[in-house]
Amino acid sequence: MSTIRGTARLDERGRLVLPAELRRRLGLNAGDEVAITEEADGALRIESRLAAARALIGLAGSLDHSSLEDLRAVRREQARAEDEAAGSRSVPLGH
Repeated sequence: MSTIRGTARLDERGRLVLPAELRRRLGLNAGDEVAITEEADGALRIESRLAAARALIGLAGSLDHSSLEDLRAVRREQARAEDEAAGSRSVPLGH
């Protein structure tokens, strides 16, 4: 994706209007929310909610691997071990 550069001016109420090309590329429409972050060097980062959601999904891992499935597998193994331990401790009735 190429970098889009443009200028914008704050109005008397402190509002900033993003250039139309940038809004189109980000898929932003009137009323959409964006996250604005100040970077360490003073630059502002504007991120659409969709981009923020994708970043969070990326932090959670790939979509083709489920942490829930990992937890289920661990629990199945624990249950098997518990069943085996319970079976070895059981004493037949009548003894």
